[in-house]
Amino acid sequence: MEELKRVVSVPFKKNLAVSLSVKDFEFSLAFDLKWFSPKIASKVKDRALEAGLLSLKAGVLVPGFDVESVRLPHAFKPAENFLEGQENSGKKPSSLKEEISFEKILEFISADTGVNRQRLVSEINSMQDRLSYLVDIRVVALIVAKKFGCDIEAIFGKVSMSVLGFSDYT
Repeated sequence: MEELKRVVSVPFKKNLAVSLSVKDFEFSLAFDLKWFSPKIASKVKDRALEAGLLSLKAGVLVPGFDVESVRLPHAFKPAENFLEGQENSGKKPSSLKEEISFEKILEFISADTGVNRQRLVSEINSMQDRLSYLVDIRVVALIVAKKFGCDIEAIFGKVSMSVLGFSDYT
């Protein structure tokens, strides 16, 4: 997670910006810094959104942490396969099957409630902001789901396994 935070902070530091468009963020990683292909840069953005390191507000990416507090080692460059390390870091192999992404949660909530994804993301980002980004975005999504009357029983176990590392929530 620390390396992902470093990677996410660099485009904001390089551009002296408090927010960046998705296009500018991915362009910075892929072409300015030449760290990743455009496809991998997009995956970095997605992973950062899932982890709550970035949020999408009014169509722009905003870091969920103090970018200036992130210290980069001299000549920092992420490992080519650093995303693979992010997927497996701190996880037991058996728990990888239980992983559920923020996107899948959004799909579930939207299908169950009929609320469009844009409105859901807006509500989730607003609540994430009110909670000072201290709560995993997937948990915030479940809170918003309940607000819209969604029955979250079917995904609650997977989210708890992903976030907390266990599924027994009785």
